Amino acid sequence: MYTSRIVLKALGIGDFGIYNVVAGFVSMLSFLNTSIANGFQRFFNFELGKEQIGKVKRMFSVSLSIQIGLSLLILLLAETVGLWFLNASMNIPSDRIIAANWVYQSAVFMLIITLFRAPYDAIVIANEKMEFYAYIGICEVLFKFLIVYFLVKISYDLLICYAILMLLVTGGIFICYIFFAHKRFAYLRFSPVVDRGVMKQMLGFSGWNILGSLAHLMKEQGANILLNIFFGPTVNAARGIAFQIQSGVTVFVGNFQLAARPQMIKSYAASDIFGLISLFYRISRFSFLLLWLMALPLLFKIDFILSLWLGEDIPPLSALFSILSLLIALTESFASPLTTVVHATGRMRKFQMICSSIILFIVPLSYVVLKIGFQPESVMYVSLFVLVMVHVVRLYLLKELISYSVREYVTCVLFPCVKVAIFTLLIAYVVNYQLGGAILSIFQILLTLLLTAIILVFVGLNVEERGSIFQLVRNYYEKFK
Repeated sequence: MYTSRIVLKALGIGDFGIYNVVAGFVSMLSFLNTSIANGFQRFFNFELGKEQIGKVKRMFSVSLSIQIGLSLLILLLAETVGLWFLNASMNIPSDRIIAANWVYQSAVFMLIITLFRAPYDAIVIANEKMEFYAYIGICEVLFKFLIVYFLVKISYDLLICYAILMLLVTGGIFICYIFFAHKRFAYLRFSPVVDRGVMKQMLGFSGWNILGSLAHLMKEQGANILLNIFFGPTVNAARGIAFQIQSGVTVFVGNFQLAARPQMIKSYAASDIFGLISLFYRISRFSFLLLWLMALPLLFKIDFILSLWLGEDIPPLSALFSILSLLIALTESFASPLTTVVHATGRMRKFQMICSSIILFIVPLSYVVLKIGFQPESVMYVSLFVLVMVHVVRLYLLKELISYSVREYVTCVLFPCVKVAIFTLLIAYVVNYQLGGAILSIFQILLTLLLTAIILVFVGLNVEERGSIFQLVRNYYEKFK
C-alpha cells in the first residue's frame, strides 16, 4: 500500500483514476478465469484424494487446452468490442486517450497471462502448498518497489510506463509459478489432448460458477464504469484508493479461506458431512473476526490513515468510499466459506441462478439512483444492502444441498460475530474519541487492536478454540524461551 502513495503522487489523480477504470474494465473479463480455475481446483482435489495421479496429469493438460481457447476468445472480444467501448464511450480526457490505449493493451495481455497461470494456481492450492504464496507475496512487493523506483527515474509518459511495468510484473510472477509447479510436481507435463469427457465435466461445473463470478464482477467494475460515466476519473481515483485498502485488509482473510478450501472439499468427497459443517461454521466465524480485527481501527481512523499513507494527495470521497468498502468486505467474508460448500456438492445450478440474479440487480439499481441525482457513494449503499439480502437467500438455498440448520448457523456463526462487533465498537468509540494528534492517533489504533483481539478471543471463540490458541502461544514461548 505504501507504493500506491508514490504511484498516486507520480501519476496524479487524473491518470491514477484512468488506470483504475481502464485496467478495471479489462479485468471484467477475468471472471471467466476465476470461475474455471475454481473448477480446476475442485477436480484436482477429488483426484488427488483418490491418489489418481495419472488422471490429475490428464486434467492438467485439458485445463491448459481450455485456457488456450478461452484466451483466443477474450483476445477477440477485447480487441473489438472492448476497444470500441474504451474509445467511444468511456469518459477519458482527449489528451490522455493514447495513454489510455496503452493501459488497455497492457491490461489485456496481463489478463491473458493470468489465464495461463490458472491451472498452475489450481494445482498448487489442491496440493496445499500454501507456503509458496508467502514467497510470491514477497516477490510481488519487491517488484512493485522496483516499479516505484523506475517511475521516479523515468521522464517519459508515466502512465504508459506504469502500465508496461505492471505487465512485466505479471509475467515475472507467472514464470515463478511455472518453475515451482514443474519442479515440485514432476508429473505435470502438458500434452495437447482433447478429452471431451473430462473437458465437459470441467466446463459443466465451471459454467454455473461463471454466472456467479460475472455477478460479482459487475458489482465491482460495472459500478466503477457508472461512476466514470456520471462523475469522471477523479471519483474513480477515490474508489481505486478504497479498493486498495479493501484488498490490503482482506488479503490475509482471503488466503486463510483459500487454505481451508481443499479440506472442505475433501471432507465432502469422503462423505464426512459433520466435519464439513464444522469447518464451514468455524471458517465463516474466523473469517469475519479476523477481518473485523483489521478493519475496526480503520473505520475510526480512516482520515488519519489516508493522510499518513497518501499525504496531501487524497482524492475527494476516499475516506467515505474506504469505510463503505470495508463494510462490504465484512459482509462478503461470510460468503466464501458457504460458496465452497456449494462447490463441494457440485450442485450449483439453482444456487447460482438465484443468487447471481439478485447480485446483478446492483448495477441497474445503481444506475437508477445516480440518474435520479444521488451522490457517488449511493452506489456503495446499494451494494451493501443487496449483499446482505443475498446472503440470507444463500443460507436457505444451502439447506437444499446439505443437511444443516440455519438456526444453528446463526447461533454458531452470526451471534458470536455480532457480540464481538458490539462490544468492540463501544470500546473503540471510547478509545478513539479523545484529543487528536498523530502520536495519540497511533496509540489509539494500537490500543483498539489490542482490546479487540482480547474480546475476539474471549467472546468470539469457544472453549476448545481458546485452548488451542493458548497452547500455540505456550509452544512459541517455550520455543524461544
